[in-house]
Amino acid sequence: MTVQPSHPVRPFVERRRTDRRKPRVPVTRLIGKLVTIAGAWGAAMVLIAFSRLYGEAQAVDGRMAVILAIFFAGGVIGALTGFPTAVILVMRRPQKSARFAAMVVSLTLGTVGFTGFLFYLHFNRYYAAWHAEPFTTEWFWQTFFTGAQAVYIFAVNGLPLLFPAGIPLLFAAGLMFSRTDGRRGAGRDRRGTPADRRPEPASQQL
Repeated sequence: MTVQPSHPVRPFVERRRTDRRKPRVPVTRLIGKLVTIAGAWGAAMVLIAFSRLYGEAQAVDGRMAVILAIFFAGGVIGALTGFPTAVILVMRRPQKSARFAAMVVSLTLGTVGFTGFLFYLHFNRYYAAWHAEPFTTEWFWQTFFTGAQAVYIFAVNGLPLLFPAGIPLLFAAGLMFSRTDGRRGAGRDRRGTPADRRPEPASQQL
């Protein structure tokens, strides 16, 4: 008496070929999602800065537009670098607490760092007309003190525009990141075999 298999028997080569699965999320989709998140984060930084400036009765003019553009660009670049940095930091530590901390720290340093750097470039470009000839001793000293002044002004007048309103957004981003599963192949077993494509038991292959 021959036992009929419950599933059609596939040749070994065919099964091996169909068992190869592509990544669960294509790279283009990941990039598009990252760009969308970065744009939303930059827009949030603009809204926070604008609410503080407008609340302080600042005039809505070209100067404010430049400030908001710097905060938007800094937020976008900070998110574009902060999210991949957080993913790299937690590659071997998938715990929720580690993912939360990595996202908060990476996003904070990226946003503040790049926003401050862009502010320095704008500040230095304005005062470059009064600097000495490039690459001279006097020019190096002038550039150094101009940069120090830009950092001081940004720390005193720029950072307060983002805090404390930006802290809940940082915590929200960290919480969302901690709830995601960063391990690839979540639907695979411990040996890396897709759960829905495991070989049939020997009793069913007879």
